[in-house]
Amino acid sequence: MFIDTFIDKVKIALRNPTCTACQQKLHTQAKFCARCHEKLGIRQPEPILSTPNCAIHAATNLNPHIKRVLYGHKFHNKVEHVPQLAALLVQYWNNIPPGVGFQVVHPENVLVIPIPPHGGEASRVDMFASQFARHFGYDYRHDVLTWMREVKPQHRIHDKQTRLANIAQSLYLKSGIVSGYEKVIVVDDITTTGATLLEASRAFGNEAAHHQPERHNVVCLAVARVPLGAQIRTAEVD
Repeated sequence: MFIDTFIDKVKIALRNPTCTACQQKLHTQAKFCARCHEKLGIRQPEPILSTPNCAIHAATNLNPHIKRVLYGHKFHNKVEHVPQLAALLVQYWNNIPPGVGFQVVHPENVLVIPIPPHGGEASRVDMFASQFARHFGYDYRHDVLTWMREVKPQHRIHDKQTRLANIAQSLYLKSGIVSGYEKVIVVDDITTTGATLLEASRAFGNEAAHHQPERHNVVCLAVARVPLGAQIRTAEVD
């Protein structure tokens, strides 16, 4: 009963013509009013990092408002924040310019994949990533990427090269699953140096080298960009 009610609330939040944050009536298809858009720090639609294999985007810059919403869900399982997190991704993605190419691809040819949780933990990313995919009619698979080995928590490492070394060769992509798709969106909650998302891109690159290398155009999308060295203090969102 709770799950059904929660899913219904998420659907309403994503389709309701009111601001997802403050419930103010909207006259456009935006998910947030202008005031909440600014308060939440929604970024201009441009990548924070680009490589030949992928582009990494972040929907927001970390600030007290997005910290309360994101960390509340991430560390305290406040599922009532899921509609806002999904709407943040939707709002940002709606502003992506056509040059990225996703707008001209049929939704059935786009696959959304979340970064998996560690150590058998419940996935926090899955809850809002799946709603983001559903909004656009994209296919969604939560079981495509898996961890091959244990890694140290990235938020405890404040050196970029150490982060890259910590996460290197740690993600495995199940073979054959993405071969029918033209575009792939990898979703995470936080990005700092981009190390985790770059590792996901590497896993896709290995797959593409064996199956249709011209395909699997990967874009990585995180909810928030967190400055390197920023301390995650869960008490701030109690």
